[in-house]
Amino acid sequence: MTISDERGMFIQGLWFLSPREGLDALQQGALLIDLRSDELVEMKAFSVPECLHLPHSILADHAGELPKDRLLILADTAGVYTRSAAMALKALGFEQIACLNGGMIAWDQEGFPVSTDPGALLHGDCACVMRSRKDRATET
Repeated sequence: MTISDERGMFIQGLWFLSPREGLDALQQGALLIDLRSDELVEMKAFSVPECLHLPHSILADHAGELPKDRLLILADTAGVYTRSAAMALKALGFEQIACLNGGMIAWDQEGFPVSTDPGALLHGDCACVMRSRKDRATET
């Protein structure tokens, strides 16, 4: 699957897909690469045909595990890390790469499929001390 000029935006050498365009591409065989941390993926995950969780901090070390013959859609929480991840993959010879514009936040706002773990959602009296219920269960 390749990206065409018919969808997405091409900005400074990178393709950016809206959540709708990303979902369409995923339904046609693209692979979503979730760059978020383990904790964020545990709280809320993309519920799509194929998703590989590969945090941005270790992406370069595991790039050899990624297919070069399909479209890879890079996603994070809000689109902060996708640009640098896409550039790193391009430098390693990957050509079929797109960034999910707005990340999980935009995806969720559009009402697209997610799965959540209520025990992993953050709870607390103040944002400065919020943590998941799972963390609290391990303390007792």
